[in-house]
Amino acid sequence: MANDAAPEWIEVKHVQRVKRANGHTDLYFRKSGYREGPLKSPDGTQALKNEVDAILKRLAASSAAVARPRAGTLGGALKEYNKSADFITLARSTQDGYQDYIDEITDDSGDVLLSDITRSWIMSLRDAWALRGYRAANMRLQLLKNALTPIIADENDNRIKGDPFNKVDNVRRPHDLDEGNPTWEDFEVETAIASAIERQHPGLARAIALARYGGFRKGTIMAVPMRARVIGHNAEGLPERRIHWITEKRKVLADRREDERLTAILDATPNRALTLSYDANGTPWKSRALGHAFDRLMNSLARAGKVRADMNEEGKIFCPLTLHGLKHSRGVELAMAGASDAGIMSQLDHATTRAAAIYRRQAERRGMADHAQDQVDNVRHLRAARAAELRNKGGT
Repeated sequence: MANDAAPEWIEVKHVQRVKRANGHTDLYFRKSGYREGPLKSPDGTQALKNEVDAILKRLAASSAAVARPRAGTLGGALKEYNKSADFITLARSTQDGYQDYIDEITDDSGDVLLSDITRSWIMSLRDAWALRGYRAANMRLQLLKNALTPIIADENDNRIKGDPFNKVDNVRRPHDLDEGNPTWEDFEVETAIASAIERQHPGLARAIALARYGGFRKGTIMAVPMRARVIGHNAEGLPERRIHWITEKRKVLADRREDERLTAILDATPNRALTLSYDANGTPWKSRALGHAFDRLMNSLARAGKVRADMNEEGKIFCPLTLHGLKHSRGVELAMAGASDAGIMSQLDHATTRAAAIYRRQAERRGMADHAQDQVDNVRHLRAARAAELRNKGGT
């Protein structure tokens, strides 16, 4: 008689589970600052354990090579970039992400001579990275370009011939990929905040409000201190609430008037930590804890039909809305209100106009779509009025 018992679940260390917008969960290897994936093996299986063990073995074997790359090689160039002002002045979160890529590329291709780096070699790397996703490929490509640009630009350094990055395009985002961070409707924001407060989780309500009405990214939401809220004065000398702090990503001074909707939420909820938002224990958020609390709240609201919902491949209902989507919603709101690119950049702490241009295009598309619908509505109303007028004439 065949044994139909389910295979025993195996707990594997160093595995991070990331839920995607479509409800699917990707598995990643994560140890200290190093991250790799998505992993190919199913969760809780011997195959997954073997895959993780192979990564651990490779990391152990490559640690010496990473520490002592040879001069004249790609590994040597990456080590020099590691010590450069261009790297040191990056935001800490960007440094951490780039460091993972530096270690990975040094491990895989650190012994490649600079003289062997050509356009075709760069393209082969890009195509191999593309299997991990368009963003993973483009981030690694940008890092490689940052590290090699000083050598390429030096007219007296002939180790790399010409510019191997010339005409090497980024990997395009797949057209059939779900929007990663969709914008929120106002009623969804209000529902989420009210539900968090009702469930005795005011710190989560504050996090949502900071993202939507302040345009803050996740790192800032977790770190912005209570003392950042100050009383300033407007042009007429009248007092007003302002938020005054050093941004998490670019480490620049930010000073802006507090949105009235954010003021209402902060004033209606208690201060329980040294930070504006906090977890259920009244302590500053950890990144993973904030993500889990947010997902639990939104998925429960989606199942109750109170916010938009979607269904994953397994038939489970989930909420596709994200915390970062609240920041996008703020950007689109600013664009629809007529804010300049510089105004959007200052509100959302962006270093370039690229994101502002995206928000502006979204706002323009929405405005044109609404205008077109208004035209349709006007024609329908005119026709209805004429039909009613004809009926009235026929009845007299």
